[in-house]
Amino acid sequence: MERYGLIGHPVGHSKSPAMQEAGFQALGIEARYELIDAEPTKLADVFQSMRKTHRGWNVTIPHKEAAVGLVDEIDDVARKLGSVNTVVNDGGRLKGFSTDGYGLEVALKEAFGFGFDGKRVCFLGTGGAARATAVYAALHGASRLLLVNRTLERAERLAEGVRAVGGTADVLPLDATAAIADALPEMDVLVQCTSLGLKADDPLPFPVELLPEGLPVMDMVYGRSRFRKLAGEAGHPNADGRGMLLHQGCRSFTLWTGREAPVEAMREALAQGLAKS
Repeated sequence: MERYGLIGHPVGHSKSPAMQEAGFQALGIEARYELIDAEPTKLADVFQSMRKTHRGWNVTIPHKEAAVGLVDEIDDVARKLGSVNTVVNDGGRLKGFSTDGYGLEVALKEAFGFGFDGKRVCFLGTGGAARATAVYAALHGASRLLLVNRTLERAERLAEGVRAVGGTADVLPLDATAAIADALPEMDVLVQCTSLGLKADDPLPFPVELLPEGLPVMDMVYGRSRFRKLAGEAGHPNADGRGMLLHQGCRSFTLWTGREAPVEAMREALAQGLAKS
């Protein structure tokens, strides 16, 4: 029985086990996928222990950046992102990858018919999903990024990373509503990366009535957040974050097994898991 897993803190809410185990079952691979809750101070010890027990694992918040220093080799994209979310254990030698940007790009293609190449992308919020994907977008041809965040200094740090790989990035504070509204008509897609929408009484991350007509909206909050619901009612093509979760997981699956991930089996398991939450 091969062992895989997800390291994070916390991890109990994750839908990855059902998704990954559906993939293993579909291909007849005897494997299980476990959740490993590791406090930051214990992360190095957990990595060292798992060298002996697991064939590979995912890494989620708050450990993606720290994982960069805990692998023996690192993929060029993950190095430039400064983030590792997938580890392959090759006989005790750990290889680090990032599949988040790949996952978001494939999700955009499924939802809206385009990826990053030549596109102008607004990231609303520069934590979490944006940190792991904005530099990837620049590396894969995005012509311009607009980075909007409550804390401008954080957006500036991400913009520096984008510019370091040859990308173009502008930053605006989240409370600069008029300036954001003026900039959005030049964008091809808005990716909502803040946590606003996880709770029913959360304020909207941005006034929907100020979105340009027809601007596609991807909300990283799973399910039908109020922001996404209102955007849809206003005629905006829209999707939630499950596509990114699915496709980054499928890419991890392929890196671990060397086999093409059974996307539809994993999609169905993820949908069932999210329906129960």
